Amino acid sequence: MNKKIQWILSITLLLIAAFVVLLPVFRPGMLVTDDGNWMVIRLSAFYQSLREGQFPVRYLGRLNQSYGYPVANFLYPGFLYIGSILHAIGLSFQASVEMIIVGSVIVGTIGMFLWLHTTFSKVASIVGALSYVLMPYYLFDIYRRGSVGEVLVLGLMPMTLYMIASKNKWLLAPLIALLAISHNTLAALFIPILFIYIVIKKHWVLIPQFVFGVGMSSFFWFPAFFERIFVTFDTTVISNPGAYFSISNTLVISSVPFFIAALFLAFKKPMTRKKETFLFLLLTGISVYFSTRGSAFFWRIADFVKFIQFPFRWLSYLVISGPWIVAAAYDKAKRGRTIAAVLSITLLVIVWGAQYSRSESIVHEEGYFTTNESTTTTHDEYMPRWASKRMSNRATKKVEFFMGNGTIEEKTISTQKIDVVINAAEKSIIQINTIYYPGWGAMLNDAPVKIIYDNPHGFMRLSVPEGKSHLFMEFRETPARFLADVLSGIFGVAYISSLLIMLLTKKSGKSKKKIL
Repeated sequence: MNKKIQWILSITLLLIAAFVVLLPVFRPGMLVTDDGNWMVIRLSAFYQSLREGQFPVRYLGRLNQSYGYPVANFLYPGFLYIGSILHAIGLSFQASVEMIIVGSVIVGTIGMFLWLHTTFSKVASIVGALSYVLMPYYLFDIYRRGSVGEVLVLGLMPMTLYMIASKNKWLLAPLIALLAISHNTLAALFIPILFIYIVIKKHWVLIPQFVFGVGMSSFFWFPAFFERIFVTFDTTVISNPGAYFSISNTLVISSVPFFIAALFLAFKKPMTRKKETFLFLLLTGISVYFSTRGSAFFWRIADFVKFIQFPFRWLSYLVISGPWIVAAAYDKAKRGRTIAAVLSITLLVIVWGAQYSRSESIVHEEGYFTTNESTTTTHDEYMPRWASKRMSNRATKKVEFFMGNGTIEEKTISTQKIDVVINAAEKSIIQINTIYYPGWGAMLNDAPVKIIYDNPHGFMRLSVPEGKSHLFMEFRETPARFLADVLSGIFGVAYISSLLIMLLTKKSGKSKKKIL
């Protein structure tokens, strides 16, 4: 059998395995998960703000009972940008989110095979890729949590590792940039690992691409980090880690076959590829330790809890390290024992994962997502600090008189723009039923006017004189955010320039060969 047919058969087998695992996603309706519906609702609100001209999208004016809040400024917008593109070409919001999940699993499975095959035999790489698509935490993420951001990162990681292992300078930077905006916590956990992997492989030529990738995501990371002082995230208890150890324990027990492979590899001598083996064994150990009660001391540290939130999230390391260890163990073991072990591992994982084949789905009309105005976050942790009092009902009017009286003629009202003509019978205070966040500005009769927001709800208010006035308000980038955008642009230009230089150098080299 020639190599081309072997490759086709290998990819076909992995695609079949991925589609079998994803079968519940293709059923009518939306999977019933912890976060799935919220992800679709957030996507619909994000798309609305994007369509109305906000870019980068930071403030979702439709959410929070139509009072708005800056959730997109802080929470991973990667899947939201991808989902907006998918919706723009015709998919529903629900189908867009499901397509991201399906695409992530397929790209991750193929990427895992390609990455493993840079080090191991084809059969070992297939076995490792199959273990990836059947990884207990990965299935839990898809079918119980519905964490689209995490699924996207776990799908991007194998392909990014492949780009590093194959020394690919063309796609590494955009993959790292996308990974960086796909999930806050997992990006912070994985990006340092990618740099360490570059160092271990001694592919120094990739370091500029790594820097370009991280730099291109500055538009998100800089504001998300430096503007936390404006929101309640640091003072909000989001989760009680102790309540989730039982879930972690179940996932760890279900992952025992991978730990057996890790022990086999750790004690097998001689140990080849020592640095890589050590790295992935270390990641496996870290994932088990921090996801179980043995790490209880760390889970009493407030900043640690705010950063990770859930103990089982550490098992995301195992989704990447586990397949590498399985492939390495397969190549090292005797074939007869290996085949028996692989069949046993596969059977155990399939039996455990079969529970997800019965995942429930519920059918919603598109309007369910596009009209929902919830905050989509667990404890409203990205609400501005000055908005201490929440509203349970939406306002009947976007702009109204708080003090005084008169009439208001609406010209344009959107999630990020307000253009009205006010006829005040006396000196009045106008209230905009939208929560203030830096970036909102107001012009009254073509002159800047101060926005007042020192009220329990954080609503925007401003004074208007008696008579007719033209009020124009818009949400724009602050100087700091604009600087972050420019920084992303600079790194993007640097990346494109590096590609052009590589392309011109390659063409020049070919021309010289022809002349010779």
